[in-house]
Amino acid sequence: MFKACYDRDGDNMKNNLKVFLIALIGGIGVIYFINYKFPTVITKALAPEATIFYVGAYNDLETALEKQNNYNSAVIYNKEGVYKVVIGIYNKEEVIALMESYFLDKDLTFKESQIKIDNTLLKNMENYELLIKNSNQEYYEGLNNSLLNLFKEYLN
Repeated sequence: MFKACYDRDGDNMKNNLKVFLIALIGGIGVIYFINYKFPTVITKALAPEATIFYVGAYNDLETALEKQNNYNSAVIYNKEGVYKVVIGIYNKEEVIALMESYFLDKDLTFKESQIKIDNTLLKNMENYELLIKNSNQEYYEGLNNSLLNLFKEYLN
């Protein structure tokens, strides 16, 4: 009696094990294929992003440099021949909202854009963003200048 019960359950277990192994091998094959064919898509999807505030985008460097002279610590960010005069870079939503309000209070006209950054810059930015969230507006300019200096070092 015990042997009959074991055989029946054992056969189900063998069948389940076969299905599991086939699914596992198939899944590994699909993952390998995707990773082999599309490696840059996966790494781009995992790259952290930051929001930049910029006051102008220009096709030539000379015009961008002229615009940069109007702002204390502005940084020129070049992507595919478009030079953006960046006045701020942030990652956290709370800080983006605070600095957006800060720049609007100063009557600055700016646009926002997303850029990919690396984890090192992201970690360095987090310290300054924490200070921005926990400080008064009178310290925003100094903290923003420090963030822009980090961004300038990152670009070089």
